[in-house]
This record gives sequence, structure tokens and C-alpha cells, in this order.
Amino acid sequence: MTRAVTRKLQSAMAERPYQDFKRAEQAQSEKARKLFDYWLRLQRNGRPGPRTAFDPTEVPALLSSLLLGDIETDPFRVFFRLVGTRVAAFSRLDFSGYYLDALDYKGRDSVEWLECYRHVHATQNGIIGVNQMTWPDEAPMEYEFAVLPLERDGDPAGSFIAIEVYDSLDPHLIQEMPEVRVFPKG
Repeated sequence: MTRAVTRKLQSAMAERPYQDFKRAEQAQSEKARKLFDYWLRLQRNGRPGPRTAFDPTEVPALLSSLLLGDIETDPFRVFFRLVGTRVAAFSRLDFSGYYLDALDYKGRDSVEWLECYRHVHATQNGIIGVNQMTWPDEAPMEYEFAVLPLERDGDPAGSFIAIEVYDSLDPHLIQEMPEVRVFPKG
């Protein structure tokens, strides 16, 4: 990444932890760049491609880091259809089949995830960002993420494919991290 791109990314992310994902070179990681390039190939006439066009055999090296889901609008909710094995291990929870509002990640993640998905849905643009994780007795850790819209049932951003790239993190710290929890029902 060039210094100018890095400075622009840092400046935009000072306001919020993500920005619109317009060019592959905005990504720090090769994985996020590969997913972005694949997502561009799915597009139709400059609009997000259909969720049904996603083919996991096209991106096998990314599968463990991916999240696939739907964005519902009335009321606004995010449903995780499938969470990759690396994401589940990192979160210490396989939250496939859960809604975002059922998950408790507060105090762990710097990103307000619902805001990210609202932005993706409203703009029909993908986003790229950095989540900083903090917990007692450890230095903050950061990882790159991207959320890219897909068309579902006539809604150009009714679904999504996302990636969380943990390659720069120490895997031994996973057991020390606070887990994502499911809020109790009731």
C-alpha cells in the first residue's frame, strides 16, 4: 500500500473505523483484496451481484475467514447464515444462524457492527475497516474486515459477504480473549 493510500485510509478511519471499499489497494491484507476482486466479478451493471452467484469453490482459501448473511429491513436486522471456522474460533462462538442483535460483543470490539451493515445497505457499497479489540491485561489488537453487499430478492444490498482477517494476530491469544456471547432470551 502506498503512503498516500495509507494516510487517506487512516484519515477516513479517524472519523469511523471503516470507509467505502472502492479499490482493492485500499485493503491491507491480500485476503481482503482477493475477496474484493471476486466480488467485483459478481457485479451486474455496476450493482451488487446476486447472492446465488456466490460460489465457494471460487475462493477456497478465504472460506474459513468469511461470513455470509442477510440484511432485513423491517425491522432492520442482520442474520448470519454462515460463519467461517476461523471466525467462529476467533469469536469463540459459531454464530451461524443467529441475528446480530442476539450477540453481545460490547466492550470487546471498537466497531459498531449494526452501523456498518446499515451503511452497506443504505449505500449499496462495500466497506473496509479495522476493528480494535481490547480486554483486561492485554494490549489492544487490530484486524482488518470488509463487508460487501449482494443482491437478494430484488434488494441490491439484501445480503452480504464479509471477511475478517486475523493473520497478523497471535493465535495463542484466542483463548484469552473475551468471547462473543448470545444474549439470554426473555
